[in-house]
Amino acid sequence: MKNRGQNLFIATFLGPPLLLYAVFVLMPAVNAFRYSLTRWDGLGPASWVGLANFRAILASGSEFLPAIGHNLFLTFVPGVGILSLALFFAYSIHQRIRGGRLYRVAFFFPNVISGVAVALLWVLIYSTSDVGLLNGLLKLMGHTQPIPFTESGRLLWAIVPMSIWSGTGFFMVLFLAAMENIPETYYEAAKLDGASSAVQFRSITLPLMWDVLTTGIVFLVVGGLKFFDAVYVMENGRPSGSTHTMSTLMYSKVFQEYNVGYGTAISVMLFLLVLAATAASLRLMRRERLEY
Repeated sequence: MKNRGQNLFIATFLGPPLLLYAVFVLMPAVNAFRYSLTRWDGLGPASWVGLANFRAILASGSEFLPAIGHNLFLTFVPGVGILSLALFFAYSIHQRIRGGRLYRVAFFFPNVISGVAVALLWVLIYSTSDVGLLNGLLKLMGHTQPIPFTESGRLLWAIVPMSIWSGTGFFMVLFLAAMENIPETYYEAAKLDGASSAVQFRSITLPLMWDVLTTGIVFLVVGGLKFFDAVYVMENGRPSGSTHTMSTLMYSKVFQEYNVGYGTAISVMLFLLVLAATAASLRLMRRERLEY
């Protein structure tokens, strides 16, 4: 009787959220796999084409393959800067530098702003008009011609500092939380042995926060493969072949060209790539867990 009451209690609380998850997440995901095997404009009847959409995606000359390259660029180039700066700032604040609390707020502040607002802010920074901060500074330094940083040929590189600025604070807080859970006795013993701050970081901090570092890398990889908002905003909703990411290409195929089957096939490929990249990241970063 007791077990029956517990089961009823669990079903009462878990039933509604599981039902909502099934209706709004699982069913659309299953439908995406189904639509990826059809040719459909989103309005009329869909016709079955099997794997034709996937063959078109992977064919030489398709828009999808350059888009993967752009995603990889936006994953690894800003990612190196984000991880390096986040570890540096987190370790510096962990060492109780003056103004540490202010730095936490200042570095984390960009994460409070939505991705679209961040992109619009950097559009103004890069602007070639009088309001453009960066071109204004270049003009003061004697550069007469404004540089169109957000044109298609330069856009990916222009996104790199924006991504570093907006992403470093989150990972800094994540790494700082892990560092503050490490017992101070380890650092005290290392200081007595004459270990420098660099040696302490390499021998104590990194090994004991390795799981959190792995989680951060997974977040970076997944975020880079799903990159959408900055490219879409900075290209005024019309990304070109030189700036398309997988997500913007999927969006343009579905909502601008009404090629729903091809677009959902891209979403399926994106899902599989994110799954594979996450598994690969966890595999490469796996090491023996240290207890403390």
